Amino acid sequence: MTLFFVRDSKLHYRCFSDEPASPPSVRSHWARKALEVAKEKLMLLPQRISRQEQAFAKVTKGTAGPLRVVHSGRLDKGHISRKFRLFLHKQRSIHLALLIGEMLLLPFAALSGLLPGPNVVFYSLALLMILQWRAWCGLRRILRLEWDFQPDNLFADWEEAVEAERREDFPALLARIEQIHGIKKAGKILLRKSR
Repeated sequence: MTLFFVRDSKLHYRCFSDEPASPPSVRSHWARKALEVAKEKLMLLPQRISRQEQAFAKVTKGTAGPLRVVHSGRLDKGHISRKFRLFLHKQRSIHLALLIGEMLLLPFAALSGLLPGPNVVFYSLALLMILQWRAWCGLRRILRLEWDFQPDNLFADWEEAVEAERREDFPALLARIEQIHGIKKAGKILLRKSR
């Protein structure tokens, strides 16, 4: 499996894979029917968040060997390794806090089932919890695996353009990233709007 660990246009690190975002799968038949409406709502999450969550969740128990992590190469291996480890620990803590908060909200969301129509609030919250749980488990597995850091000059060009605030170079660089690495909608992951 390959993960990309790159800074976005706001100089925050993003971790994602080259697979497009898709709704999380649910195994049981009754839950699949009940959660279809909630899946549509869940896909409204920003791509940079949903792609990161799904990249973490795809690291399963069967994942073995070194995990390939592509980065810009602007930092030496020891420094990028520390940054990546710190990033993973921070994400693991955030996911745990979100899971606890979502569990506290779950009874109130269940009460919204008293309203007529499908309980979209409850199902959306349940899907978010499933996604958060899978990502948290994936983060724990990633922290146990060996990492193989591989620099990529294209991401170095991207980070240099971001630091120099050359916004006119962004579309061409994003198109090259999409073409070379097969990352669909790279702009939705790496490009953040200014406030």
